[in-house]
Amino acid sequence: MFNEIISEHFMNPRNVGKMSNPDFVIEIGNPICGDTVHMFLQVDSNSIKDVSYLSYGCSTSIATASILSEVVKGKTFNEIASYQKSDVIKWLGELEPAQNHCVDIGYNILSECAKPKQRKLTENNFLVEDGGALT
Repeated sequence: MFNEIISEHFMNPRNVGKMSNPDFVIEIGNPICGDTVHMFLQVDSNSIKDVSYLSYGCSTSIATASILSEVVKGKTFNEIASYQKSDVIKWLGELEPAQNHCVDIGYNILSECAKPKQRKLTENNFLVEDGGALT
């Protein structure tokens, strides 16, 4: 069964959709269950100005992307980097054992959103590390 937080964000997802002009695109996936989240970010020198996402997977994964999009929007990279996995657990509320993989998805979203300045978007929309290795 779904808790109220997950149900609300699944039925009324926030910030959903593909952003037309993102500065960065982050892809988070879970190879075991197949859930995938694409986060589109518009940033300034030290914060995330706007965020949207496309999420493919279970209802809890979709709700997790919605919740995390609200968390990171308007936050500085340092604020985002200060969050812990325990924060994700608190934001998602009580989960069934089969839903716990979404805590990792949420924390991975936070980890990647905290460091978009380390990446650049190429003409072909591939994320490239500053060192040049394709991600």
